[in-house]
Amino acid sequence: MKIEELYPLLNNEYLILVGELAARRQVDAYFVGGGLRDFLMGRNIKDFDFALSSGAEEVPVEFARAIGGTFFWLDRQRCHSRVVEKSGSGDLVFDFVPLRGEEIIKDLQLRDFTINALALPLVGMDISLIDPFQGKGDLSRKVIRACYENSFDDDPLRLLRAIRFAATLDFDIEDATWMRLSEKADLLKKVSPERVRDEFFQILTAPGVGASLEKLHESGLLDKVLTAGFFPENFCTSFEKRGVAFKERIGNAVDAEHIVSCSKNAAELRDYLQREVEGGVSIFSLLKLAAFLGEGDNPGLLAAKVAARLRIGVKARRILVLLSGRTVNLFNLSGRNTTKRSMYRFFADREPAGVALLILTSARGDIFRDLAEQLIDFYFQEFPKIYDDILLSGGEIMAILGIGQGREVGEAVELLKKAESAGLINDKEEAREFLKKNLLTKKEPII
Repeated sequence: MKIEELYPLLNNEYLILVGELAARRQVDAYFVGGGLRDFLMGRNIKDFDFALSSGAEEVPVEFARAIGGTFFWLDRQRCHSRVVEKSGSGDLVFDFVPLRGEEIIKDLQLRDFTINALALPLVGMDISLIDPFQGKGDLSRKVIRACYENSFDDDPLRLLRAIRFAATLDFDIEDATWMRLSEKADLLKKVSPERVRDEFFQILTAPGVGASLEKLHESGLLDKVLTAGFFPENFCTSFEKRGVAFKERIGNAVDAEHIVSCSKNAAELRDYLQREVEGGVSIFSLLKLAAFLGEGDNPGLLAAKVAARLRIGVKARRILVLLSGRTVNLFNLSGRNTTKRSMYRFFADREPAGVALLILTSARGDIFRDLAEQLIDFYFQEFPKIYDDILLSGGEIMAILGIGQGREVGEAVELLKKAESAGLINDKEEAREFLKKNLLTKKEPII
């Protein structure tokens, strides 16, 4: 690689500073990993990874002090640390680890894939790309290739990482690596559910969910990820016996992606869908998972079991179960019911999953796509501006029902909100008649 191609890196202020601090302590320092890979691919560097021959504590502490960042340990025992610099355009993350082995070549040999087994020395006169396993060539060929034969045995999470890199980078997995990956799918059971969850949701968030789910299925990894004993038989076989083809389920997830990319609100949708419900779990990833799981006989139960297997939190689990439920007739969208108030209540009652639910409903063919677009338009343009009031005040409710302050007023308010959401009422007069009919003439509310 020509030295001039490395000039943007060699002139990077952070790399210069790490090199100076390391040289002062007579430490070898290398810029490694995903940041270097992204630079070589012409992408923006999001994270900076450094490997140090020693000084794994002193150098990052001094680095944090110099840039006004925050230092903390990721793994104190193994001397893995992180420095975070706050900035208006987003936090910058710098990770520091000691070399594995006595030299950089040994360290790179133990890494997962050749495209990540690259290093740039930051100390000394010989500033050139270190690429012992032709990772730069694999970047050009767009292939994922394991650095060594026992790579998956040493860290079974790499089974999912291979598919994740293929998805996020739009690469193919090299044949020999794919064969070993498929043969060793059972190793994934050795990995903690939390680590499996994090990789799996990154795969779901990435574009091309159809190809990723196919790879997970063909390799045998999908069953290990989603079921782990929840079903007496293979995950995909279980679906087939319920009368819904595996390909059809993948198609639902692909259709959901397609609807987003083709929407006139595509930019706003992408920002909305990338919002994280919890660490590493985005609304988009939950949407694609729900689309794949489908409706079935008992969708809520299936979604709850998968959520438990993946160890996702309460909020993410609630959204997944909501999205996995039956969507037909979820929202009465005919005639007078498509008012601003009824649309508002639809989103308010399902926030933050309302838009995702519309995308999924449209992908399943339960509502027309142009109607979904109309509602999505409303969400981005008008929903944030509307005040969450009720059609009738507490005083009006008490006058209609002939009651005083108390629990009954609150129950009436909730009843009105549900009626609005269902499209049964849209103005004050309809609200008055609804209360009279349901609370004055019936022992129990009727919706």
